[in-house]
Amino acid sequence: MKSGLDAVQDWVSLARKADFRPSAMAALSGVSVRQLERFFTLRFGKPPRRWMRELRCQLARDFISQGWSDKAVVSELKFANSAHLCHEFKSIYLAPPQTFAPRQTN
Repeated sequence: MKSGLDAVQDWVSLARKADFRPSAMAALSGVSVRQLERFFTLRFGKPPRRWMRELRCQLARDFISQGWSDKAVVSELKFANSAHLCHEFKSIYLAPPQTFAPRQTN
C-alpha cells in the first residue's frame, strides 16, 4: 500500500517544516502518527521521534561548527531553550555543543 510517505524526497526539509514533531510530519504527509512510526521503523530502523532528535542534533553540530551561537541554533532548530539544546546534544554526542565550536586564535 502506497502512502504520502513514499513520495517524500527531502526528509530533512519535511522534518524542519514540521518543527521536528512527528505529529506535524504525519499531518503534512497525510498519514497517521502510527503509520509514520511503522514507515520510519522499516525505512530508517528507528522511530521518527528518535530520527528527528538525532537529525536536530546533527544540524545543531553543523551550525555550531560554522560559528553559530547557541541562541541562534535554539531559534533555528526550535529547541525550547539553551538548556534543552545542551541536554539533547549531550545525549547524542556525550559532549556539550560548544565542543564543536570553531577555535578562536589570537
